[in-house]
Amino acid sequence: MRGSLNLLLYGAALWLAWASAMAADPIRVFACEPEWAALVTELGGDRVDVYSATTGLQDVHYIQARPSLIARYRSADLVVCTGADLEAGWLPLLARQAGNPRVAQGQPGLLLAAEFVPMLEVPVSVDRAGGDIHPYGNPHIQLDPRNIARVAAALGPRLMEIDPDGRDYYRARLEDFERRWAASLADWERRGASVSGMGIVVHHRSWVYLEHWLGL
Repeated sequence: MRGSLNLLLYGAALWLAWASAMAADPIRVFACEPEWAALVTELGGDRVDVYSATTGLQDVHYIQARPSLIARYRSADLVVCTGADLEAGWLPLLARQAGNPRVAQGQPGLLLAAEFVPMLEVPVSVDRAGGDIHPYGNPHIQLDPRNIARVAAALGPRLMEIDPDGRDYYRARLEDFERRWAASLADWERRGASVSGMGIVVHHRSWVYLEHWLGL
């Protein structure tokens, strides 16, 4: 009898937790790139409403600050972008036009992924003679999957800070993601060992993080 009662109480507690998650207004997230939109969805589940400003078919350096993007930015509770000047051609304009204090520089509502990873190709000096140089280092950090894990480790606590009622929910999803990502990373590195040391030709420096990770 007591075992049945405990089981019933446990089931009720789970249902209440689920109902609480469903009842909460979702965090409105503006992601600059689809990689970060996917990561926020993984960690936020039903407690986030995610919008990606770009697609994988676009050059993220050259995006127009359209009125629809400004409106999305204005209503966001959290903005997740790469940073390191990857979106320098349009993100500052969005921020100025939207005037959203929740996602201003220095606020919890702005997360720039490049701040949480070791940057490659950071120039010693910056001048016009060097051509197209990113002063904070190469911003294409998504191409090393280890960086995705580093950003996830920062994003999980940020979601908890913005939405403290969902703390346990976010923590559980972060731990689950980290387990699955670590297993996938081990598999990718095992398969990638066969190309370590291989010489390659590239048309752009976008791939430096992938090259560094695989030892190309």
